[in-house]
Amino acid sequence: MSSKLLELQFELTKQREEVEHNQAFNIKMFTDFAKDVSRNMSLLQDQSRLILAQECKGEGKGLIQPQEASAQREATASPTVTVATSTTTPTAPTTTATSPVTSTTTPATTPTAPPTTATESTTQSETTTTTTTTTTITTPKPPIHSYPSCKSVPSKESGVYFIRVNNDSAPFPVYCQLDKFEGGWIVVQNRFDGSVDFYRNWDEYRDGFGEVDKEFWLGLERIHQLTSARKHELVIEIKDFRGNYGYARYSVFKIGSEKEQYMLKSLGLYKGTAGDALGISRVKMFSTKDRDNDGSPDRDWAAHHEGAWWYGFNGSSSNLNGRHLNAVDQKSIWWNYYKNFYLGQRFTRMMIRELPE
Repeated sequence: MSSKLLELQFELTKQREEVEHNQAFNIKMFTDFAKDVSRNMSLLQDQSRLILAQECKGEGKGLIQPQEASAQREATASPTVTVATSTTTPTAPTTTATSPVTSTTTPATTPTAPPTTATESTTQSETTTTTTTTTTITTPKPPIHSYPSCKSVPSKESGVYFIRVNNDSAPFPVYCQLDKFEGGWIVVQNRFDGSVDFYRNWDEYRDGFGEVDKEFWLGLERIHQLTSARKHELVIEIKDFRGNYGYARYSVFKIGSEKEQYMLKSLGLYKGTAGDALGISRVKMFSTKDRDNDGSPDRDWAAHHEGAWWYGFNGSSSNLNGRHLNAVDQKSIWWNYYKNFYLGQRFTRMMIRELPE
């Protein structure tokens, strides 16, 4: 009986020594771990302060001085380590095995007063700058299919297409009339409801205005580029408010550059049903309300007719960029030799087409 008690006492003593040995090992392991965490935190704090100092560039925006940083590192370098002590029972080894997990959370949740003070000081004095980088992925647009002219469009359906003056020039949109006068026409002026004001200045007539599938003026510079690059012909359509229709067709049409004031340099032979009301404008320069090129010392014809056209010394025989008026009026859209001398037209359309080489 006494021998069994001695054996049991020896066994308990052995287990107690193993428990104490495990506790000492766990405490050492956790202490080393806590020191590593503290060192890493110090390094991170130093790096953060260095970045902040570089961003602020010494302007005194709440920077922490090196002495304060050192004091804070010393305050946070020794986190409190708490290890649970287990009882000397046979089941104690299982209890102590979990003690490092419990003690790991202790420094983060129950810091001592000095670290708390240092942390609050850092929060009050540091400024955090967040930089957001946005990456935009741009999907390349498919190339625009363009043609040398409306004559090259394979479709027979009139509409908006892109053409180019030369092979190396940028394409631009035009309205191609493909079902009148054998098709292939570039519309350069279109009026039918008065929705667009045509009493405009020089720059607007040079650059163009309106939308090419509605009322618009293509622009003198575009017309010059097209008619200078290749030979073109011209057709003009008119229709009054009673539905009377006529057209004037010219075998050649070309205008000069802006330096030449977009002069009507070439106008070929006439044929049609509306009468030749543009022939008098040959070699006349273009005029607008702010650019008087008509050569008349007594009258500004663009202002007089409230339009823009190739007016001469004695005015003109047509005024297709005048006011959209259902009236006999010098300010209206009129085409002399057709029905009545200043009869306002409801519809006008000017179109050019490339001539064969």
